[in-house]
Amino acid sequence: MEAEDIIRQYTTTRNPFRVPDGYFDDFTQRLMQRLPQEAASQTTTPRRARIVSLSPARRLMRYAAAVMVAAACLGSGLYLYNRSASGTDDILTASDYLANDDNLDDMLDYEMLSNNQIAYYLTEAY
Repeated sequence: MEAEDIIRQYTTTRNPFRVPDGYFDDFTQRLMQRLPQEAASQTTTPRRARIVSLSPARRLMRYAAAVMVAAACLGSGLYLYNRSASGTDDILTASDYLANDDNLDDMLDYEMLSNNQIAYYLTEAY
C-alpha cells in the first residue's frame, strides 16, 4: 500500500486545464475572422483535379514488383506447407545434438563452463 500512497501523493484527480469563461461563446466568429479571404472563395468554386499518368516503364515496374512480392509469398507459403506436411524437420533435437561428443565439447567451450561448474549442475545441488 505504500507504493499506492506515493502515487496518490504525486497525482491528483483535479483537471489542470481550464477554459476562460465565455471562451466558446464567440469562438466561431473569431475563427472566421482569422481565416484568409481566399480560403472562403476557393470553397465555392471547385478546382479540377490534375490527372497524372505513369509512364509505361514505371507502370511496368510497379506490376513487376507486385508479381515478385506475390511470388515470394506464394513460394514461402508452399515451402512451409510442404515442410510441415512431410513431418520431418531439419531441426536437430537436443539429444541428437548431444549424442556426438565433439558437439558437447564445443558447446561446453562456448558456454565457458569449468569442470567444477558442470559437477555442481549435475549433482542437483542448486
